Amino acid sequence: MKRLLTIVCLMLGLAFTVTAQAEGITNYAPLITADYWMKINNDGDKLLLNEQGIKNFNANIRGLSRTVVDLANFPATSSGMSLKTRIADYQVLEDDLYLNNKLVSDRYKNVLREQTNIGAIGENVTNRYAVVVRRTNMRYLPTGQGLFYYENDTDFDVLQETVLDPGEPVVVQHQSANGYFYFVQAYNYYGWVSRLDLAFTEKAEWLNYVNPKKFYVVTAKTLPVQLPSHKETLLWQQGAKLFITKETKNTYTLDLPVRDFNTNKLVHVYKEVNKKEIAPSVHKGYVPYTSNNILKAAFAHYNMPYGWGGLKNSVDCSSLVADVYRTVGIMLPRAADEQAATAGKNYPLEGMNKEAREAQIRQLMPGATLYMDGHIMLYLGKCDGEPFVLHCLGSHFVKGERQRAMRVVVSDLKLVRSNGATFRDELITCAEYK
Repeated sequence: MKRLLTIVCLMLGLAFTVTAQAEGITNYAPLITADYWMKINNDGDKLLLNEQGIKNFNANIRGLSRTVVDLANFPATSSGMSLKTRIADYQVLEDDLYLNNKLVSDRYKNVLREQTNIGAIGENVTNRYAVVVRRTNMRYLPTGQGLFYYENDTDFDVLQETVLDPGEPVVVQHQSANGYFYFVQAYNYYGWVSRLDLAFTEKAEWLNYVNPKKFYVVTAKTLPVQLPSHKETLLWQQGAKLFITKETKNTYTLDLPVRDFNTNKLVHVYKEVNKKEIAPSVHKGYVPYTSNNILKAAFAHYNMPYGWGGLKNSVDCSSLVADVYRTVGIMLPRAADEQAATAGKNYPLEGMNKEAREAQIRQLMPGATLYMDGHIMLYLGKCDGEPFVLHCLGSHFVKGERQRAMRVVVSDLKLVRSNGATFRDELITCAEYK
């Protein structure tokens, strides 16, 4: 139940006291902007890791993660048996699933298994190199149709893994039986993508996308750019790289990836745009890694709709964290459990009493992550002694009834889960990425 909370805050250099309904999910204006949290973040502008430090941090993640890879040193050939093991993970098909509000038949499930085409995988696989040419969904199985655990659900497609941005390099390892999908490895995940969304290229050119010498990072929540002489608009999400080949006082020349329809090869389309259209949404190179820059990036997503696996051109809880941190060059795993297990300095919270948990949380730097089973949140700081977080929230419970949030919110940790426990009590661990 909401109560009136006295908030002592410092904004614009003035100290004042206000009273607001700030328990649970808050819509109180000062608390839903980055400015407030940056003002009270004493070490917010301190550089946490330099360029080499970030490289070392990413290398450590790759050493611990099962999904994050070093694309620059990815082998030219892969074990066929290992690839089969990855692809032939049909566990989700053992459950009851719904398609267009109807129970999926065993026959349809067998069709999906057959489309993975694992019989065509030999002892060794020669890897090929491609670049994503439009925002594309990465799928658990080679189909664009959504499958759901509940009859009327349209939000949580169990086959949706993540999304890839234009210009993102991938290793192509296999093709579906009907030829419509490729199985690919991206920098932090693997799965099936539409063949129409990839353009093949030679490894030398592909490596320019893996480790570009010059690039801009998207800092806005999304950045749309219309292709010249095309009706199509490309969309980049926060943290993606944008390639600008020429810069004048008033213009940028964008290098946009396009697939040649006849050859499936990568071609370059160049578009000159007014700087005013792009400059507020990009940063030349990675943003310096400071706590305040993490907060600023995080609040760009505030109030965005919940987009499971990147659907709705939006974020879920773990992609929000991943997008925010890739603006500074930190490449986290895609899934929340891997983020919690592989990145940064970890502080376990299980088994602690309430006082010990709160003491640990209050010592965290703003921008740290808090993890409970199936959900990850960004720590913002304390207001009137109460820890607050920003996260992409599906739902919570009030007096035993589910409340659908389905958006990026700011809240305290008093939200309640289905089992009646608070988010604070359900926390498993927290981590600082430094």
